[in-house]
Amino acid sequence: MKCIYLLLSLCIVSFANAQTTKSSLDSALVKKEQQKFTEGIKLCEEAIALDNTSIDAYFYKAGFHTALINKRNAGTDYKNYKAAIANYSKVIELHPKHAEAFFFRGGAHDAMGFLNDALADYKQSISINVNQPEVYNSMGVCNAKKGNIDIAMSYFEKAIIFDPTNGKAYSNKGNIYDMKHDLTNACANWKKAIELGYTGNQRRYTAKCK
Repeated sequence: MKCIYLLLSLCIVSFANAQTTKSSLDSALVKKEQQKFTEGIKLCEEAIALDNTSIDAYFYKAGFHTALINKRNAGTDYKNYKAAIANYSKVIELHPKHAEAFFFRGGAHDAMGFLNDALADYKQSISINVNQPEVYNSMGVCNAKKGNIDIAMSYFEKAIIFDPTNGKAYSNKGNIYDMKHDLTNACANWKKAIELGYTGNQRRYTAKCK
C-alpha cells in the first residue's frame, strides 16, 4: 500500500511540474511577442529548473539570447551568442534530428558574422529535412556576404522552387541581379517580392525601377 501511495505522490508531483513548466513556457511566448527577451530568458530558466529535459525551454531560451544580439556592445553580444549556441546545442543533444535547432543555431552564428559555421548548421538542417525554403534563403544570404553571388543565386532559386510565394527569396534574387548590374531582372524580382507582400526592398525598387 505504501508503494502505491508513493507512486501516486510521484505522479502528482510530476503532473504539477509539467503544468508549471507549460505555464512558464506559455508566459515566455507572451514575452517574445512583447519583445521582453530578458524576462523570457528567466521564464525559460524556471521551466528548465523544473524539467531539465524540456526541449522547448532550451529552444525558446536560445532564441531570446539570439534576439539580444543587437550589435551595440561586443561583449554583451558575444555573451548572448555563446548562451544561444549552448542552448541550441542542448536541444540537439536531446533531439539530434531537430532541424529547426540546426537552422536557428546557424542564424546565431550568422548574426555574429561566423558565416562558415552558419553554413555548416544550415546544411545539417537541410540534411534532416530538405523542404525548408527559409534555410535555402539563409544559405543564399550567407554566400552573398562571402561574395559567392552565383552560389547565392542558386540557393535563392532553390528556396523559390520549394516555396513559390517566398517574397524574401525573390527580393534577394533582385539584390544579386543588382550586384551584377542587371537592373531589368533586379526590378522584376523586387516587384515580384512586393506583390507577394515582402517590402524589404520597396525603397530600392521605387528609387531604381520607377
